[in-house]
Amino acid sequence: MKVLMPEYSTLTRGDIDMSGFESIGDLVILDHPTREELKSELADTDILLVNKVNVDEDLLSAAPKLRYVGECATGYNNIDLAACKKRGITVTYVPAYSTDAVAQQVFAFLLEHFSKVHDYNAFVKDGGWVRSGNFSEFCFPTAELAHKTIGLVGYGRIGSKVALIAKAFGMNVLATSRSFLSGYSGDGLAQFVPLDTLLAESDVVSVHCPLNDESLHLFNEKTFAKMKEGAFFINTARGPIVSEPALAAAVKSGHLSGAAVDVIEEEPMKEGSVLLDAENCIVTPHVAWAPKETRQRLVDVVLSNVFCWLEKEPVNVVEAD
Repeated sequence: MKVLMPEYSTLTRGDIDMSGFESIGDLVILDHPTREELKSELADTDILLVNKVNVDEDLLSAAPKLRYVGECATGYNNIDLAACKKRGITVTYVPAYSTDAVAQQVFAFLLEHFSKVHDYNAFVKDGGWVRSGNFSEFCFPTAELAHKTIGLVGYGRIGSKVALIAKAFGMNVLATSRSFLSGYSGDGLAQFVPLDTLLAESDVVSVHCPLNDESLHLFNEKTFAKMKEGAFFINTARGPIVSEPALAAAVKSGHLSGAAVDVIEEEPMKEGSVLLDAENCIVTPHVAWAPKETRQRLVDVVLSNVFCWLEKEPVNVVEAD
């Protein structure tokens, strides 16, 4: 049985245990293959394990033996589920593996923006405190998180975890979700309101919804205009949910006090990205999910998914609606 992994290096730099993949069958690793190289290898592949590779009709047509696609992530919008179903190909994913890590990244962004730790450290290391003469040199404006309102767009596992942490900081939590229309969440942490209300009343807006037809460019020029003056925007969900020119404009104009994104529309980032010269816009290279423990957890579930499928008891299966 041939197992193809075209994004092996996305999961490890040699720091986690990947040995289990070799026990599935004949493992073939491709690093950043071209589309044609990938299609060539797929000709005799039984199992395909991907992360961001676009598994569409064109790719599947080159894989007559393919019977299983394992998504090494929670989001599976890169896979044409209908085309897989038509060919009898099982598709699985990995739910909930990165909840703690992504929620942690949200607060890393928040604390950086409101406490200016990086700026103060650079100031001190550059000799600023030595020269100042003041025992307390508060030259960068900081603010408390307590009593501020955070608005969560999407309230799945990650959104609810962020709400729990926000409450520990003394924040008020608003949320909007297709699953809840009004009132308080079952966990009692968030008050559900319409999106426009959330935008108008939140000091911080954090995105936690999936990417689909409804959420594509949900945050655009009009959406940002509805946000509270001086609000802070965070996206750790999917890049295409946000129009990057609109975000850059909102930050540059001062309407937003800043933004932080771990995901962008096209990854890896290309030269000339509008976010590169946007001051007060923190960009990290899609690493919120990537602590060592988190990646090992992901790999363990991916392997478990494959072995359950081989035993004809598949779990974490996703199908076309």
